[in-house]
Amino acid sequence: MLVLSLAGQTLPKQKVLNFVNPGNRRLLKTANGNFYFFRSLPEKSMSLDVKGLDKIQLRSFAIESLKKPQVVITINKKSVTYDLALAEKLNGFDLYQPLELTIPDNTETITVLCYSRSVYFRAFYTIKPKPKAKVKLPSLQLVEHAGMIKIERDSKASDYYSFTPQQELRFNLNNNRKADVYVRARLLDATIPVFELYYKGKLINTYDFTIKRTTQYKATGVTSLSIGKKITLDMGNGEYVLKAKSNHMFFARPVVLKK
Repeated sequence: MLVLSLAGQTLPKQKVLNFVNPGNRRLLKTANGNFYFFRSLPEKSMSLDVKGLDKIQLRSFAIESLKKPQVVITINKKSVTYDLALAEKLNGFDLYQPLELTIPDNTETITVLCYSRSVYFRAFYTIKPKPKAKVKLPSLQLVEHAGMIKIERDSKASDYYSFTPQQELRFNLNNNRKADVYVRARLLDATIPVFELYYKGKLINTYDFTIKRTTQYKATGVTSLSIGKKITLDMGNGEYVLKAKSNHMFFARPVVLKK
């Protein structure tokens, strides 16, 4: 058992890549964990399953000093000999610099061959970060309004969002959805309620009501409620704004349409 420090060789987000046919092994203890390093059987190669990988890192150390330590890597029947460069000496052992290997596409296996019986190897690969899951926005995303009120018809209540000259109604449509918005106004006198519709900051239309009151819809605290208007929002994704132009309180209910 070897107790060594490999500070600077252990990289974050890396995972051990096991040899398919390892020979003898030695346990290497580091500040970042304990790992077995391997050497092959005499004059035999060790194999690594690299399917789906594009790069690996081969680390190594020797239990004695060698004049010219080398390793032979065979990828797709092409063998390349690499010199192992000394990184540091520690407690009588030679620690070599990591060897970075690029794996060609569609390569499933590579082999590692070292004729010296003093050198032990361990392979690592970098864990690819998982792509962040896309957050699906709600089809209707309310941004601001002047308050919520329930408007009833035949004992069935629906949520409406109010807007006034001081506070507009702002919401977003997402996911390529269309919507209908139902608008009513609180009537005060003979003044005509007027409001505007904006899409992505551009004025789309101006709407006005009559002073005719509804007898079917009721809202707590509102004695005079206008006949409703239905507006179809089919301009696409983006921000919609309803602004009061007259000195009235308006109530709107956006409803996302089924595809």
